Amino acid sequence: MRGNLSRGILPAAICFALLSLSSCARVQGKLLIMEGNFFTARGFYTEAISSYLRALTHDDVAPYAEYGLASVYFALGESSIAMERYRAAKLSLEELNRDDRELRHRIYYNMGIIYFEKGEYHEAVNAFRNALILDGSRMEAKRNLELSLLVVGRIGTQQDYAAEVTGDGREGAGDTSAIFEYIRQMEREQWRNREWAGENDWYGPDY
Repeated sequence: MRGNLSRGILPAAICFALLSLSSCARVQGKLLIMEGNFFTARGFYTEAISSYLRALTHDDVAPYAEYGLASVYFALGESSIAMERYRAAKLSLEELNRDDRELRHRIYYNMGIIYFEKGEYHEAVNAFRNALILDGSRMEAKRNLELSLLVVGRIGTQQDYAAEVTGDGREGAGDTSAIFEYIRQMEREQWRNREWAGENDWYGPDY
């Protein structure tokens, strides 16, 4: 199916139609983002990375290109690289002085997921709080914040108990990551839901 895409015709036609509204270069950048989203949604990650990297040459869409790259690497299980790209998307928004609350919300939301899966629960709490500051109506962000707070609370309780038993504040009960592995497994699919399904695919899938 990929061989049937008319990449050259579609951008030219749209640029011509929107010439009075925006420069062709700006439209081309947006089309590359949409192309990357198309490939990402269908699992064509190599092609998606190529589209997003080309979009990075267009400054006005650079934050969205970084976000797209982060989504691809997250889908590939490369959480560390994905986190770097989410941070780059956030920085790019700041450098462009953009106040795109939706994109910022998604960046914090997905960063929260990565922090949680890495066992960095306090950072996950902060990320989900920041996401909710931007949009307090998102139920998935609220649930994930509650879960993160629950885990942080349980870790604190265990550490207090261990301090009483051992007298030195060490976690005598063992590795807490093992204790919460079941919670992580049960919640993983929820966290990876497409919270914004049905909206404009400008941002691409939410992983």
